[in-house]
Amino acid sequence: MAELLESTMLVCFGLSWPMNLAKNIKAKSARNMSLQFILLIITGYVAGITAKIYTHRFNYVLVVYLLNLIIVSANVIVYFINRRYDRQEQAAKAKLSSQISGNTKKEETAAPIKPSIHNQGEDEMETYRELNSITEAGGVVLFGSNTFAALPVGELTQAFRITEPIYNRSVKNVRIDHIESYLKVCLYDLNPRKIFVNMGDVDILDENVDIDNFIAKYEWLLYMIHTKTKASIYIVPIVSASQSAFQINQRLKTLASQTGCKYIDVSGVLESKRPTLRLFELLKVHMRNHPINFADAMETGNLSNREAADVPNDSQASAEPGMSRTPVYAKH
Repeated sequence: MAELLESTMLVCFGLSWPMNLAKNIKAKSARNMSLQFILLIITGYVAGITAKIYTHRFNYVLVVYLLNLIIVSANVIVYFINRRYDRQEQAAKAKLSSQISGNTKKEETAAPIKPSIHNQGEDEMETYRELNSITEAGGVVLFGSNTFAALPVGELTQAFRITEPIYNRSVKNVRIDHIESYLKVCLYDLNPRKIFVNMGDVDILDENVDIDNFIAKYEWLLYMIHTKTKASIYIVPIVSASQSAFQINQRLKTLASQTGCKYIDVSGVLESKRPTLRLFELLKVHMRNHPINFADAMETGNLSNREAADVPNDSQASAEPGMSRTPVYAKH
Protein backbone atom coordinates (compact mmCIF):
# COMPACT_ATOMS: atom_id res chain seq x y z
CA MET A 1 0.00 0.00 0.00
CA ALA A 2 2.86 2.33 0.86
CA GLU A 3 4.44 1.72 -2.52
CA LEU A 4 1.13 2.43 -4.29
CA LEU A 5 0.78 5.78 -2.52
CA GLU A 6 4.39 6.65 -3.31
CA SER A 7 3.95 5.85 -6.97
CA THR A 8 0.73 7.92 -7.02
CA MET A 9 2.68 10.87 -5.67
CA LEU A 10 5.37 10.44 -8.33
CA VAL A 11 2.80 10.19 -11.14
CA CYS A 12 1.08 13.41 -9.99
CA PHE A 13 4.38 15.27 -9.91
CA GLY A 14 5.51 13.66 -13.13
CA LEU A 15 2.44 14.67 -15.17
CA SER A 16 3.38 18.36 -14.92
CA TRP A 17 6.80 17.81 -16.50
CA PRO A 18 5.67 16.68 -20.00
CA MET A 19 3.39 19.77 -20.20
CA ASN A 20 6.22 21.99 -19.02
CA LEU A 21 8.57 20.41 -21.55
CA ALA A 22 6.13 21.04 -24.43
CA LYS A 23 5.64 24.66 -23.32
CA ASN A 24 9.39 25.32 -23.23
CA ILE A 25 9.95 23.74 -26.65
CA LYS A 26 7.20 25.93 -28.13
CA ALA A 27 8.48 29.11 -26.45
CA LYS A 28 11.99 28.87 -27.97
CA SER A 29 13.26 31.06 -25.16
CA ALA A 30 14.95 30.33 -21.82
CA ARG A 31 13.73 33.54 -20.19
CA ASN A 32 11.09 31.74 -18.13
CA MET A 33 13.21 28.68 -17.38
CA SER A 34 15.38 28.13 -14.30
CA LEU A 35 18.31 25.76 -14.70
CA GLN A 36 18.93 25.72 -10.94
CA PHE A 37 15.36 24.60 -10.23
CA ILE A 38 15.53 21.83 -12.83
CA LEU A 39 18.83 20.54 -11.43
CA LEU A 40 17.34 20.57 -7.93
CA ILE A 41 14.45 18.37 -9.08
CA ILE A 42 16.87 16.01 -10.85
CA THR A 43 18.92 15.73 -7.65
CA GLY A 44 15.77 14.75 -5.76
CA TYR A 45 14.87 12.02 -8.25
CA VAL A 46 18.45 10.70 -8.26
CA ALA A 47 18.31 10.50 -4.47
CA GLY A 48 15.06 8.56 -4.61
CA ILE A 49 16.41 6.11 -7.19
CA THR A 50 19.59 5.67 -5.15
CA ALA A 51 17.50 4.88 -2.08
CA LYS A 52 15.59 2.18 -3.97
CA ILE A 53 18.80 0.63 -5.24
CA TYR A 54 20.46 0.83 -1.81
CA THR A 55 17.51 -0.99 -0.15
CA HIS A 56 17.18 -3.45 -3.05
CA ARG A 57 13.55 -2.48 -3.59
CA PHE A 58 13.31 -3.04 -7.33
CA ASN A 59 9.63 -2.60 -8.21
CA TYR A 60 7.30 -0.48 -10.39
CA VAL A 61 7.93 2.59 -8.19
CA LEU A 62 11.51 2.60 -9.40
CA VAL A 63 10.22 2.69 -12.99
CA VAL A 64 8.15 5.79 -12.21
CA TYR A 65 11.24 7.45 -10.73
CA LEU A 66 13.22 6.71 -13.87
CA LEU A 67 10.48 8.03 -16.22
CA ASN A 68 10.25 11.29 -14.26
CA LEU A 69 14.04 11.66 -14.27
CA ILE A 70 14.17 11.28 -18.07
CA ILE A 71 11.45 13.88 -18.67
CA VAL A 72 13.00 16.38 -16.25
CA SER A 73 16.44 15.81 -17.78
CA ALA A 74 14.95 16.60 -21.22
CA ASN A 75 14.18 20.09 -19.89
CA VAL A 76 17.91 20.63 -19.36
CA ILE A 77 18.55 19.94 -23.03
CA VAL A 78 15.69 22.26 -24.05
CA TYR A 79 17.08 24.96 -21.75
CA PHE A 80 20.40 25.14 -23.57
CA ILE A 81 18.71 25.00 -26.98
CA ASN A 82 16.48 27.93 -25.98
CA ARG A 83 19.49 29.85 -24.68
CA ARG A 84 20.95 29.62 -28.16
CA TYR A 85 17.70 31.00 -29.63
CA ASP A 86 17.90 33.91 -27.18
CA ARG A 87 21.47 34.73 -28.20
CA GLN A 88 20.52 34.66 -31.88
CA GLU A 89 17.58 36.97 -31.23
CA GLN A 90 19.73 39.43 -29.29
CA ALA A 91 22.33 39.45 -32.06
CA ALA A 92 19.64 40.13 -34.69
CA LYS A 93 18.18 43.00 -32.63
CA ALA A 94 21.61 44.51 -32.12
CA LYS A 95 22.32 44.35 -35.85
CA LEU A 96 18.96 45.92 -36.71
CA SER A 97 19.45 48.68 -34.14
CA SER A 98 22.88 49.41 -35.58
CA GLN A 99 21.45 49.66 -39.10
CA ILE A 100 18.65 51.99 -37.99
CA SER A 101 21.09 54.18 -36.09
CA GLY A 102 23.39 54.31 -39.11
CA ASN A 103 20.55 55.27 -41.47
CA THR A 104 19.36 57.99 -39.10
CA LYS A 105 22.81 59.51 -38.93
CA LYS A 106 23.06 59.46 -42.73
CA GLU A 107 19.69 61.17 -43.07
CA GLU A 108 20.65 63.83 -40.53
CA THR A 109 23.93 64.44 -42.36
CA ALA A 110 22.37 64.43 -45.82
CA ALA A 111 19.51 66.85 -45.17
CA PRO A 112 19.06 69.74 -42.79
CA ILE A 113 16.24 69.53 -40.28
CA LYS A 114 13.15 71.29 -41.58
CA PRO A 115 11.29 73.52 -39.16
CA SER A 116 7.92 72.21 -38.04
CA ILE A 117 4.69 74.01 -38.88
CA HIS A 118 4.49 75.02 -35.22
CA ASN A 119 7.95 76.62 -35.41
CA GLN A 120 7.02 78.39 -38.64
CA GLY A 121 3.92 79.78 -36.94
CA GLU A 122 6.01 80.98 -33.99
CA ASP A 123 8.34 82.80 -36.41
CA GLU A 124 5.33 84.54 -37.96
CA MET A 125 4.02 85.46 -34.51
CA GLU A 126 7.35 87.05 -33.63
CA THR A 127 7.13 89.18 -36.76
CA TYR A 128 3.50 90.07 -36.08
CA ARG A 129 4.28 91.10 -32.49
CA GLU A 130 6.85 93.52 -33.82
CA LEU A 131 4.48 94.90 -36.46
CA ASN A 132 1.64 95.24 -33.93
CA SER A 133 3.64 97.93 -32.16
CA ILE A 134 3.12 100.30 -35.13
CA THR A 135 -0.48 99.45 -36.08
CA GLU A 136 -3.53 101.64 -35.64
CA ALA A 137 -6.54 100.49 -33.64
CA GLY A 138 -9.80 100.17 -35.53
CA GLY A 139 -8.29 98.78 -38.70
CA VAL A 140 -9.24 95.87 -40.95
CA VAL A 141 -7.61 92.48 -40.36
CA LEU A 142 -7.34 89.58 -42.78
CA PHE A 143 -7.06 86.39 -40.75
CA GLY A 144 -6.73 83.03 -42.44
CA SER A 145 -4.36 80.45 -43.84
CA ASN A 146 -2.65 80.05 -47.22
CA THR A 147 -5.18 81.87 -49.43
CA PHE A 148 -5.02 85.06 -47.37
CA ALA A 149 -1.31 84.66 -46.61
CA ALA A 150 -0.57 84.79 -50.36
CA LEU A 151 -2.34 88.14 -50.83
CA PRO A 152 0.09 91.06 -51.40
CA VAL A 153 -2.00 93.42 -49.31
CA GLY A 154 0.36 96.38 -49.60
CA GLU A 155 0.25 96.46 -53.39
CA LEU A 156 -3.46 95.73 -53.53
CA THR A 157 -4.43 98.54 -51.17
CA GLN A 158 -2.42 100.95 -53.28
CA ALA A 159 -3.87 99.66 -56.55
CA PHE A 160 -7.44 99.95 -55.24
CA ARG A 161 -6.71 103.27 -53.46
CA ILE A 162 -7.90 102.08 -50.04
CA THR A 163 -7.20 104.51 -47.23
CA GLU A 164 -8.36 102.35 -44.31
CA PRO A 165 -5.51 100.59 -42.44
CA ILE A 166 -5.47 96.93 -43.50
CA TYR A 167 -3.35 94.29 -41.78
CA ASN A 168 -2.77 90.74 -42.95
CA ARG A 169 -2.33 88.43 -39.97
CA SER A 170 -2.70 85.09 -41.74
CA VAL A 171 -0.70 82.00 -40.75
CA LYS A 172 0.64 79.71 -43.45
CA ASN A 173 -0.33 76.03 -43.41
CA VAL A 174 -2.46 76.40 -40.28
CA ARG A 175 -5.48 74.18 -39.67
CA ILE A 176 -8.61 75.01 -37.75
CA ASP A 177 -7.36 72.72 -34.93
CA HIS A 178 -4.36 74.95 -34.19
CA ILE A 179 -5.73 78.44 -34.81
CA GLU A 180 -6.67 79.29 -31.22
CA SER A 181 -3.08 79.83 -30.09
CA TYR A 182 -2.63 82.63 -32.65
CA LEU A 183 -5.74 84.69 -31.86
CA LYS A 184 -4.19 87.05 -29.32
CA VAL A 185 -1.34 88.24 -31.51
CA CYS A 186 -3.25 88.18 -34.80
CA LEU A 187 -6.55 89.69 -33.63
CA TYR A 188 -7.01 90.73 -30.02
CA ASP A 189 -3.89 92.89 -29.77
CA LEU A 190 -4.96 94.89 -32.84
CA ASN A 191 -8.41 95.91 -31.57
CA PRO A 192 -9.75 95.82 -35.16
CA ARG A 193 -12.97 97.28 -36.52
CA LYS A 194 -13.51 94.50 -39.07
CA ILE A 195 -12.15 90.97 -39.30
CA PHE A 196 -12.19 88.83 -42.44
CA VAL A 197 -11.87 85.12 -41.62
CA ASN A 198 -10.82 82.59 -44.26
CA MET A 199 -10.08 79.13 -42.85
CA GLY A 200 -10.19 75.63 -44.34
CA ASP A 201 -7.96 75.74 -47.42
CA VAL A 202 -5.42 73.55 -45.61
CA ASP A 203 -7.99 71.34 -43.86
CA ILE A 204 -9.61 70.24 -47.15
CA LEU A 205 -6.28 68.81 -48.33
CA ASP A 206 -7.22 65.87 -46.13
CA GLU A 207 -9.51 63.69 -48.26
CA ASN A 208 -11.22 62.39 -45.11
CA VAL A 209 -11.85 65.79 -43.55
CA ASP A 210 -14.62 65.65 -40.94
CA ILE A 211 -16.92 68.47 -42.05
CA ASP A 212 -19.11 68.40 -38.94
CA ASN A 213 -16.03 68.65 -36.71
CA PHE A 214 -14.62 71.46 -38.86
CA ILE A 215 -17.84 73.50 -38.65
CA ALA A 216 -18.04 72.98 -34.88
CA LYS A 217 -14.50 74.33 -34.44
CA TYR A 218 -15.22 77.19 -36.86
CA GLU A 219 -18.23 78.14 -34.73
CA TRP A 220 -16.05 78.08 -31.61
CA LEU A 221 -13.53 80.32 -33.39
CA LEU A 222 -16.28 82.84 -34.20
CA TYR A 223 -17.52 82.71 -30.60
CA MET A 224 -14.06 83.51 -29.23
CA ILE A 225 -13.65 86.44 -31.63
CA HIS A 226 -17.12 87.73 -30.72
CA THR A 227 -16.38 87.63 -26.99
CA LYS A 228 -12.88 89.15 -27.16
CA THR A 229 -13.42 91.90 -29.78
CA LYS A 230 -16.07 94.37 -30.88
CA ALA A 231 -15.25 93.84 -34.53
CA SER A 232 -17.66 92.99 -37.32
CA ILE A 233 -16.83 89.51 -38.60
CA TYR A 234 -16.90 88.59 -42.26
CA ILE A 235 -16.70 84.92 -43.26
CA VAL A 236 -14.83 84.38 -46.51
CA PRO A 237 -15.54 80.88 -47.92
CA ILE A 238 -12.84 78.47 -49.07
CA VAL A 239 -11.55 79.37 -52.53
CA SER A 240 -11.38 75.92 -54.08
CA ALA A 241 -13.20 73.78 -56.62
CA SER A 242 -13.16 70.65 -54.44
CA GLN A 243 -16.37 68.98 -53.33
CA SER A 244 -15.31 69.28 -49.68
CA ALA A 245 -14.93 73.03 -50.09
CA PHE A 246 -18.38 73.27 -51.67
CA GLN A 247 -19.99 71.37 -48.78
CA ILE A 248 -18.14 73.38 -46.14
CA ASN A 249 -18.99 76.69 -47.82
CA GLN A 250 -22.69 75.84 -47.79
CA ARG A 251 -22.45 75.17 -44.06
CA LEU A 252 -20.45 78.39 -43.51
CA LYS A 253 -23.16 80.43 -45.20
CA THR A 254 -25.71 79.05 -42.76
CA LEU A 255 -23.30 79.52 -39.86
CA ALA A 256 -22.86 83.19 -40.76
CA SER A 257 -26.58 83.86 -40.44
CA GLN A 258 -26.75 81.93 -37.16
CA THR A 259 -23.83 83.78 -35.54
CA GLY A 260 -24.51 87.31 -36.75
CA CYS A 261 -21.56 87.33 -39.15
CA LYS A 262 -21.57 88.44 -42.76
CA TYR A 263 -20.90 85.94 -45.54
CA ILE A 264 -19.01 87.19 -48.60
CA ASP A 265 -19.86 85.32 -51.78
CA VAL A 266 -16.62 84.70 -53.71
CA SER A 267 -18.09 82.11 -56.07
CA GLY A 268 -16.83 83.96 -59.15
CA VAL A 269 -13.19 84.24 -58.12
CA LEU A 270 -11.87 81.18 -59.90
CA GLU A 271 -13.69 82.08 -63.11
CA SER A 272 -11.95 85.44 -63.20
CA LYS A 273 -8.97 86.14 -65.44
CA ARG A 274 -7.14 87.36 -62.35
CA PRO A 275 -8.40 85.44 -59.30
CA THR A 276 -6.14 87.22 -56.80
CA LEU A 277 -7.30 90.67 -57.88
CA ARG A 278 -10.91 89.53 -58.08
CA LEU A 279 -10.82 88.10 -54.54
CA PHE A 280 -9.47 91.31 -53.07
CA GLU A 281 -11.94 93.30 -55.15
CA LEU A 282 -14.83 91.46 -53.52
CA LEU A 283 -13.35 91.99 -50.06
CA LYS A 284 -12.65 95.66 -50.72
CA VAL A 285 -16.33 96.50 -50.98
CA HIS A 286 -16.77 95.45 -47.33
CA MET A 287 -13.55 97.05 -46.10
CA ARG A 288 -14.63 100.63 -46.67
CA ASN A 289 -15.58 102.71 -43.67
CA HIS A 290 -18.14 104.62 -45.73
CA PRO A 291 -21.07 103.39 -47.85
CA ILE A 292 -20.24 102.44 -51.41
CA ASN A 293 -20.91 105.24 -53.88
CA PHE A 294 -21.44 105.36 -57.63
CA ALA A 295 -17.73 105.73 -58.39
CA ASP A 296 -16.90 102.72 -56.23
CA ALA A 297 -19.55 100.65 -57.99
CA MET A 298 -18.20 101.60 -61.42
CA GLU A 299 -14.67 100.72 -60.32
CA THR A 300 -15.67 97.28 -59.02
CA GLY A 301 -14.60 94.61 -61.49
CA ASN A 302 -12.43 97.00 -63.46
CA LEU A 303 -8.94 95.72 -62.55
CA SER A 304 -9.75 92.05 -62.35
CA ASN A 305 -11.51 91.98 -65.76
CA ARG A 306 -8.83 93.72 -67.82
CA GLU A 307 -6.95 91.83 -70.50
CA ALA A 308 -3.51 90.56 -69.57
CA ALA A 309 -1.78 93.02 -71.87
CA ASP A 310 -3.36 95.94 -70.02
CA VAL A 311 -1.92 95.09 -66.60
CA PRO A 312 1.86 94.78 -66.12
CA ASN A 313 3.37 91.99 -63.96
CA ASP A 314 0.08 90.10 -64.01
CA SER A 315 1.56 86.65 -64.48
CA GLN A 316 2.11 86.37 -60.76
CA ALA A 317 -1.52 87.07 -59.97
CA SER A 318 -2.93 84.70 -62.58
CA ALA A 319 -0.71 81.90 -61.38
CA GLU A 320 -1.77 82.14 -57.75
CA PRO A 321 -1.11 78.80 -56.01
CA GLY A 322 -4.22 76.77 -55.40
CA MET A 323 -6.44 78.90 -57.70
CA SER A 324 -7.53 77.28 -60.95
CA ARG A 325 -10.24 78.58 -63.30
CA THR A 326 -12.76 76.01 -62.23
CA PRO A 327 -15.89 77.36 -60.52
CA VAL A 328 -15.75 77.37 -56.74
CA TYR A 329 -19.12 75.72 -56.24
CA ALA A 330 -20.56 72.58 -57.76
CA LYS A 331 -23.21 73.14 -60.36
CA HIS A 332 -26.78 72.29 -59.38
